Amino acid sequence: MSLPPLFHTTASLGALQPSPNVPSVTFRLYFPASFPTHITSIRVIGDFQPHTTPTASAWDPSSAPALFASVPQAEGTFWTLALNARLPAGFYEYQYVVTFDDGSAPRIVADPCARYAGRGANRSGFVIGGSTAAENEVTPLAARKPLGDLVVYELHALDFTDEFRGGRAPLDALRDKLDYLVDLGVNALLIMPWTAWKDALFDWGYQPFQYFAISYAYANDVNRPEEKISWLKRLISACHERGIHVIMDGVYNHCDESFPYKSFYLRPDDCPYTAQPFGGTFPGLQDLDFNNQCTQDFIRDVCLYWISQFKIDGIRFDNTVNFYVPGNPRGLPELLQSIEDYVTADGQQNFSMTLEHLDLDAANLVSTTAATSYWDNAIYGQAASALWSGTISPLYLAALNNTQYVSPGKTATLYLSNHDHSTIAWAAGAPTLSGGGAWFRTQPHVIALLTASGTPLIPAGQEWAEDYWIPEDDAGSGRRVRARPLRWAGTTDAFGKPLGQLYRKMLKLRAEHPALRGPGFYPPKWEGWMQQFDAQGFGVDVQRGLVVYHRYGNGDDGALERFYILLNFGVAAQTVQMQFAEDGEWEDVLADSTVKVAGNRLTVTVESNWGHIFFKKTA
Repeated sequence: MSLPPLFHTTASLGALQPSPNVPSVTFRLYFPASFPTHITSIRVIGDFQPHTTPTASAWDPSSAPALFASVPQAEGTFWTLALNARLPAGFYEYQYVVTFDDGSAPRIVADPCARYAGRGANRSGFVIGGSTAAENEVTPLAARKPLGDLVVYELHALDFTDEFRGGRAPLDALRDKLDYLVDLGVNALLIMPWTAWKDALFDWGYQPFQYFAISYAYANDVNRPEEKISWLKRLISACHERGIHVIMDGVYNHCDESFPYKSFYLRPDDCPYTAQPFGGTFPGLQDLDFNNQCTQDFIRDVCLYWISQFKIDGIRFDNTVNFYVPGNPRGLPELLQSIEDYVTADGQQNFSMTLEHLDLDAANLVSTTAATSYWDNAIYGQAASALWSGTISPLYLAALNNTQYVSPGKTATLYLSNHDHSTIAWAAGAPTLSGGGAWFRTQPHVIALLTASGTPLIPAGQEWAEDYWIPEDDAGSGRRVRARPLRWAGTTDAFGKPLGQLYRKMLKLRAEHPALRGPGFYPPKWEGWMQQFDAQGFGVDVQRGLVVYHRYGNGDDGALERFYILLNFGVAAQTVQMQFAEDGEWEDVLADSTVKVAGNRLTVTVESNWGHIFFKKTA
């Protein structure tokens, strides 16, 4: 049977304080019908135990209180314990001790529906006291924008706050830089997975362990351990007050191999959430089994929990290739539709759902499901290749207009790099071992990204030429997952300051002109054999390293906006004769000057690794 939306939260699963005035906790577990666990007993151990009886010790199974099983119901069986003890305010950790009917050794298991992650490996947590839910109501956005109007800034909360947070929770410290992001021109944050991984060590978060909990490493404040969830809620409110959308990074194809639910089954292979692979698999990770309705309901409720309680504005879905099976509505399509149904019924608009679907059918999948966007590797691939080889491909221009392949109102998400790759500044300096010192080589790529048809994504620090390398393939060693702490002095040094100025100017231009956020693009297609400009002077000149294209559309006032864009990716200045649709004065945006077009032509000299954007509005 299908469970009602938000079942996993309305059923009070996990370990929760019953009310702010009751300093105790209720533990509750759920197991779906038709999948026998063979459990005979469940007890709970943790550092709360000394407060239960005078003789109890922390983490002592012999004095651990027991949960009691309900009479089996249509949806399954519940195990519950309302602890009869008053607990001092603070943060507590716990685990379950589970025994089975075959007499095998007890297992120590974390809580799959815990709302708090433990600091220790494979532990869960709960809080007594601290601020109340009523004190942490999330402020919604005044007006949520369509994804096509956003500039997304991707960050890892630990790396982003490494230099300045001290003992504060990273999610709290992150608020310190929100005004910087607004000044930059960003209006959306994509935070790498905050759902809990299995310990408090550094991680990227793509091996989820407890889906309803925030990572301990993200939420822990050494001076205020009882505050955890509140930091994320306050961060989202602070973002919304500044017009910044918050996008969650969700990992739903797979989980950590030690996913707690597995250990509650005598035979872990019988766990219905993970029994069989669904679609593709990812080596070293536990596939989730969307063949079973309980898994579909569980992941749906994970998404709805963060939407309903934290008022997030979108979700990026990681590794969707592996939980999409063509022709099968289960897995990804049903998940997207259930979210769309919920937010629509709730009166929400413009909730974004972006797929990391690195496959040729990505645009079609977005067009035929409730998804709104997909991660498009095209500009990243073209830029990385050009920076390494020193030569642009004819397909560079095509990469700037992939939004044309999705249905109206949907978009491609474009980037020069992201968390999965080395920084674009590293790629610029790699051929000469210059690192971020070759930042100027990224300039035409930045202009291209921010005038392309699609939603731009900027990984943290790219705007000041932050310089990190990671291997594209670490052969299973785990060496890709490494800390890359931001070095904030780069914002004002000789590399970062001029590059940051370019980003600010380009992002301001994009925000002010709907034509740069819309679909109008000429030439609409460009093939790999086309190595010279067309008869109108548009396209790619491979030999000279030049690209020319036209962006157009109506402004907010209904007037036609035209942008003619010339980019030089080469090492020498080039002189180009450009053709224009209209004579008269045009604004040379990057030069803060004007030019006069006569006879529909203009001869332009463009410096190396630079560009021109000519703008005119026609009533």
